Amino acid sequence: MEEELEADPQRLAMEHVIGILTPLRQHRQASAERAQRTAQKALEDMHEHLQQTRNAYTQERDNQRERRQVLSDAHLNKAMALNDLDRWHEQENRMLDRLAYIRQDVQQQRLGIDEQQQRLAQARDAAKASQRAVEKLACLAEAINEQG
Repeated sequence: MEEELEADPQRLAMEHVIGILTPLRQHRQASAERAQRTAQKALEDMHEHLQQTRNAYTQERDNQRERRQVLSDAHLNKAMALNDLDRWHEQENRMLDRLAYIRQDVQQQRLGIDEQQQRLAQARDAAKASQRAVEKLACLAEAINEQG
């Protein structure tokens, strides 16, 4: 009988601690899951933006090819003034610069996606760890209840 009385305060203290920790760990788990969903959504948005940029690149490249062909057809076998040739050359350079800019943007977006995938992996790990902590606490509470 005396052993039960000695164990009872410890059991009550443990139940009290579990009662305090459970909502805190559940809150942490919910927060980690929200962070994971936010990271996942950001990654999906980044993939969508990358696809739009790739489409813009393809469209720009096709448009430039068409403009080059029009210019070439218009000036084929015709004498051109040096000023006209310089303008044509300048226009070609601007078009090439535009494609280079878009390619650079695609590369930057890929790097951003890689970084976001790492953040998502970290968020998943944090969510799993938080879930395990809640589950461990629930198991401990169940074990204490079974003893009592």
